[in-house]
Amino acid sequence: MLKVLANERENAVKTKILTPTMFLCAFLGLCVLGGCDRNKNAVSRPVTIRWWHLNMDQPSQKAFEKIVGDFTALHPNVEFKIVVVDNIEFKQKLDLELAANDPPDIFHSWGGGGLVEQVKAGYLRDITSWVKSDRWETRINPFALDLFSHEGKIYGFPHDLGAVGFWYNREMLAKAGYDSFPADWDSFLAMCETLKKAGVNPIALGIADRWPVMYYWVYLTMRLGGAGMYQDILEGKRAFTDPAAIRAGKMMQALYDRGFFPATSLGDDFNMQSGQMGDGQCAVQLMGQWALAIQAEVSERKDALVPAMGFAPFPAVTGGQGSLYDAMGGGNGFVIGKNAPDEAIEFLEFFNRAENVQGYFDIFPAIPTAPGAKVQIGGLNEVKEYLGKLEQYRLYPDQLFPKDIGNLLNETSARVMIGEISAERGAAILQDAWEKYRSR
Repeated sequence: MLKVLANERENAVKTKILTPTMFLCAFLGLCVLGGCDRNKNAVSRPVTIRWWHLNMDQPSQKAFEKIVGDFTALHPNVEFKIVVVDNIEFKQKLDLELAANDPPDIFHSWGGGGLVEQVKAGYLRDITSWVKSDRWETRINPFALDLFSHEGKIYGFPHDLGAVGFWYNREMLAKAGYDSFPADWDSFLAMCETLKKAGVNPIALGIADRWPVMYYWVYLTMRLGGAGMYQDILEGKRAFTDPAAIRAGKMMQALYDRGFFPATSLGDDFNMQSGQMGDGQCAVQLMGQWALAIQAEVSERKDALVPAMGFAPFPAVTGGQGSLYDAMGGGNGFVIGKNAPDEAIEFLEFFNRAENVQGYFDIFPAIPTAPGAKVQIGGLNEVKEYLGKLEQYRLYPDQLFPKDIGNLLNETSARVMIGEISAERGAAILQDAWEKYRSR
């Protein structure tokens, strides 16, 4: 409001000279309207912020609502229109908003190639000057900023970071004679065989959602060809048809052929996969840091088995160029839409303050980027410790690449795993699509 009044005052003096008395009256009038206490929100224009997020679980939604309530108490002119979107439907629904040239003011992002596409299309607001201010920068993890930046400009930032690895039920593994998780692929296969012979479903997997399958092909490729494989493909230095990727596809297919997944896995989705872990029907699942929250939400036993869950890196492959300490991961965060008001940017900073976001991390299993925010759930400390030992860290390839290529990677991974197409054919499909995309 003060800014608006100041602009009006500037226009006025172009046509009328104020006397000292008139100036004093005008100044006092501004004090009445604006408060003279530097609180620009004391009297201000009404602002509506449209916020889209993916947190379907009730505890997370309540934590977010608490942060919104605290913010609007300080900014009474602001109201929120919150839209909660299922992860699977998110990209499609967001595309409709973007096509209408009306992106939400704040919306979920994983950074990477999707963010770059949105930046190039002009859908995001550059918030670099805000983030680089003294008041902000100390509250934001530098690596987190890199994930949500393009060509030196910042468009948002994640509130959590983590890594994809194997979550396993310690109690079920102990009954099969294992007191630790295998560190190499051959030993992992032997453990799965032991579990299967004992009548236990070794691995939970929701093939119907495609993207959980991608993790297997990507990690095996990274372990064989090195952590930089997909970055090299992105930069044109290597190809999806690299021998390491083809061998990895065959190893993934063998995993399915050996019957290490539930008989229902072909029709199961991610929620079903999570429920099988949470109810003790399967021993392990390959998933990111959010796994515990979802299994607690969708399983019949809720969070009863969370204390039994441990985390382990994806096993190394003998003779491969990758390391046990090369991880695939990323962060869940938010970006700012191009038409968003300043208050949306202020809320993003407010959200990521340790004292505000801690309530979310008290109930949601994730690793915060906000300095001072603490991890409260046991298994996540194992993820945090692993992150501290990493040699290389890579963004999920389905997010690293542009959306169409990322979606194709997910789809093709599932087709290769179940043997619908060969690893060679799957790799060729991806490389052909990537070459066509780059030649646009």
